[in-house]
Amino acid sequence: MKTPLKAVVTAAQNGIIQMKLEDGQTVRIPETACEGTATEGLELRLMVVAPGSEDAGRQAIAKSVLNELLRTNPS
Repeated sequence: MKTPLKAVVTAAQNGIIQMKLEDGQTVRIPETACEGTATEGLELRLMVVAPGSEDAGRQAIAKSVLNELLRTNPS
């Protein structure tokens, strides 16, 4: 499983979301490429997926999020 990149939204205006990756890189994407509403300070997860692998990419992100929740919310 590939690991999604974590990013924090630094600005969201005029249809563009600007985010900063953990390694300091800044990325700008159109708002239409983001599920949900991106607001400043929100943590996003990014995964680059080759055409034809979209379902695998979605599953990998879901698995990553679930694992993170299980680690941070022990029952």
